[in-house]
Amino acid sequence: MKGLRGQAYRLFCQLLVLTLVFILVQVSFFIQSLHLYFDDFSLIANKLEIPYTIVPGILWFIFAQILVHAGALGLVCLVALVLSYRFKLSTPNSDKLGLALWFLGLLTVILANQLFFPNSRFAAVLRFLLPDTLSLVLWVFLACFWTVALLLTASVLLLTVNWKGRVAAFFMGSLIFSYWAYENYFYHSIDAGSEKKPNIIIIGVDSLRPDFLDFFGAHVRTQFFNPFLSQATVFSNTFTPLARTFPSWVGILSGSYPKESGIRFNLANKTPSPQVSLLTQLLRQRGYKTIYATDETRFSNIDKRFGFDEVIAPPIGLNDFLVGSFNDFPLSNLVVNTPLGRWLFPHSYGSRPVYITYDPDSFLNLLQPFLRRQRQQPLFLAVHFCLPHSPYIWGAYPGYQEKDVVSRYQASILRVDQQLLDFMVMLKRYHVLDHALVVLLSDHGEALELSGDRITSSQDFVSRKGVGPRKIPRFYPPSADTEAVDQSAGHGTDVLGFPQYHSLLAFKLFGLKGQSVKKISDPALLLDIKPTILDFLSIKDKTSGFSLREVILGKASRLAPRSIFLESDFSPEAIRSVHPETRNLIFEGIEFFKIDPKSTRIYVRDSMAQLILSSKQYALIENDWVLALYPQDKGRMTPVLVQLSTGKWTMDMSLAFAQNSPLKHMLYTLKQFYGSELQQL
Repeated sequence: MKGLRGQAYRLFCQLLVLTLVFILVQVSFFIQSLHLYFDDFSLIANKLEIPYTIVPGILWFIFAQILVHAGALGLVCLVALVLSYRFKLSTPNSDKLGLALWFLGLLTVILANQLFFPNSRFAAVLRFLLPDTLSLVLWVFLACFWTVALLLTASVLLLTVNWKGRVAAFFMGSLIFSYWAYENYFYHSIDAGSEKKPNIIIIGVDSLRPDFLDFFGAHVRTQFFNPFLSQATVFSNTFTPLARTFPSWVGILSGSYPKESGIRFNLANKTPSPQVSLLTQLLRQRGYKTIYATDETRFSNIDKRFGFDEVIAPPIGLNDFLVGSFNDFPLSNLVVNTPLGRWLFPHSYGSRPVYITYDPDSFLNLLQPFLRRQRQQPLFLAVHFCLPHSPYIWGAYPGYQEKDVVSRYQASILRVDQQLLDFMVMLKRYHVLDHALVVLLSDHGEALELSGDRITSSQDFVSRKGVGPRKIPRFYPPSADTEAVDQSAGHGTDVLGFPQYHSLLAFKLFGLKGQSVKKISDPALLLDIKPTILDFLSIKDKTSGFSLREVILGKASRLAPRSIFLESDFSPEAIRSVHPETRNLIFEGIEFFKIDPKSTRIYVRDSMAQLILSSKQYALIENDWVLALYPQDKGRMTPVLVQLSTGKWTMDMSLAFAQNSPLKHMLYTLKQFYGSELQQL
């Protein structure tokens, strides 16, 4: 026994040295490949006051990395010692076996990282040496080898322990299997909704532009979107007043324009104005359980302050940027999407911004425990899926092979389509859809610098010389990429970039009567969601949106005409691009932000709010006309008038084209709504 202990200690020390060297090599490579990361942290420290409250999260991340590597080390030691005992190897041969297993384990981990996480920095390096096909063959061989080795190790351990040990092992295995079976197959959820109080489910998809779906004519095939929309009431000409996630979701919950709610940009450190009631608050008063879930928390601050009983999301705060961005190591990558990884790496598990390792199923795993509970109350569940957001890749997507932005964007839509299909299966399994009103939406669209991504074409420009192509004065901030006057990039950057503001909106009734299956082309707003839901529940409240209930039930066929106001958000050059980077966005406007010392959340400084407002663009849509106002130097604004039916547009308001339009009325309406925010025209 003493000799066995000495052999184990000797082998452990040898493998420990190798493991420490491996960790140092990983950190060194990371520093060399991402030296900007450390420069960024230094810049943050110089520009912002870093709270000490981020330290526990960083220490936990270091502990988790040590624990993962220690676990792998322990497993290799165990297999080596057990096999040495089984085959009666001498001490030198046992050491050689341990070293061989360690290197084989290292190769297995590196190959698996390359295959399962092709966007990992370590995968990119290995790909120069081993193409994916060869890596796959080697990994399959090694996976089979380790399967045999582990089974042999387990059998030897079971044969060498006494009957008490075998009983204990069987008992532990039974417990683990029972827990797994209970979590996945045995549930007793009941429908707490009813026809009078149905479950309310809002399914939001980030950055989804409707014209990329087959229901609207795109050449793709979706498993969820097309069947759902084909059996729903679809509002095909829906706008969001501000094409950014946080203001858009506040508009959904409040039924109010950003100007009315006070939420005018992402990362605003505030809740809506007290004069604005939230859908969540009204539903809680009627006995609803309110839950919000999202896989992205970096730029949208929806939390319990907005009337939700529970919030399912990765941790919010500075460590989401720091730890989430730093966590790209082969061994931890393989662990991060497991139940153990959910505990060890909370900033990475189910977190869409950590796109190197993001697994869409992990977000569904976060949702499942909340849905399978016994419910005594009808449920209001708002879920926001962010997969189609830039950079349009995720853990398993081979982004290194396809650099075309449009192809990546379309691929992300197809993957979120599968994610939503799995989500709907989960809702049905847990009886959430027995009686339910389901709203499917996108918080905003996305401009990809395609022709037509801006509604101003050089062919339709009207000037004193007539209509046709000519040099057009620059009246809006160009994107960070080369673009024509009929192109735009990103979202919330340009009020005439309608694909940024066009949103998906559809209603479908489950277990309720009266559904009208149709497509409505009259203009609608995401602000209409709140009054529509309240109308179904016979709850009265004042909003800027209109109830769509009569159309959904087939009692009306048209929507009443109305004015629609649009505005842009803070748009530094880094975000006006089809290749936006989070770090560039943050650091280009770093003086705008502050860090809350308690929560470590990043907010826009109150002192900078007025500066952001002064950079806003504004637009008004009235029937066939759009009037947009663009801020210029010296406090002036340039008007742009567009006729939607013809595509004609001008910047010269003295032309007959403009004078014969409702220009004066539209300008008056804009001034009445935005007041002193509008600069000199």
